[in-house]
Amino acid sequence: MDEFLDELHKFNKNIYFEIGGHPEDEKVELIISAEGNVEYFASVEKLTSLAPEFKNWDIIAFKPPMGTGFSLDYGGRVFNPEEIIFIPLVSKKDPTAIGFNVCYPDYEESEREVFMNGTYLILDTIIGEKSNALDIDYMNVIKTPENIGEYDFRHISDIAEFIEERKNEG
Repeated sequence: MDEFLDELHKFNKNIYFEIGGHPEDEKVELIISAEGNVEYFASVEKLTSLAPEFKNWDIIAFKPPMGTGFSLDYGGRVFNPEEIIFIPLVSKKDPTAIGFNVCYPDYEESEREVFMNGTYLILDTIIGEKSNALDIDYMNVIKTPENIGEYDFRHISDIAEFIEERKNEG
């Protein structure tokens, strides 16, 4: 794996890979990722378009959307998309922009990085790397407001539908 990463970084030091797939599948997936950094998307697309076809491998550009039905352990916290809520935001400057606050009842500013990274990992898993990077204009993590019932909130497990609705409005 280290040797493969070294070779990959000769092409572009800012792209990475994941290997996976279902144990019963005949093919293994090799996912080439820019880790959400749009600046390197062209490198990922170029590399995967030039990749030869292999009988037992699928070469995939970007982490694909995997949907919901999972939870994530990250930074000593469990992130469950069925329990995490978000509050959609509307920008007066750009009403077509997609933005939202992700709410956590136990959010502490001192753990902001854990909450932000955990949220980005969940979004990558649900909607895929490319949508996470290109479709979301603004995302923040906050402590769940005490008056949350007064907000039009949704669960993060519904984020793909929310993004699609907003894109269709524009």
